[in-house]
Amino acid sequence: MALTHQFAFLLLLALPVACVSWTVTHEEVFREPREFCKEKAEKSRPLVARKFFYLFTCEYCFSHYVTLFFLVVTHFTLLYDGGAGT
Repeated sequence: MALTHQFAFLLLLALPVACVSWTVTHEEVFREPREFCKEKAEKSRPLVARKFFYLFTCEYCFSHYVTLFFLVVTHFTLLYDGGAGT
């Protein structure tokens, strides 16, 4: 695939990542689970639990995991196919 097509595909992947991240972390649809996660992030004793629940309240943090999901689903590689581009 040409570099321009790869770059265009990369930009197109950013749209669903941003939409999913924003929806989960800000919209009313996920308010109850987000409030539960926020409470657990503030009151959980173990550091790992606090960080895990914080993931669902921070758009920036959550977007990394959404990006990872979309990259795995689409098998996207930039520049090189195979191990070097993965």
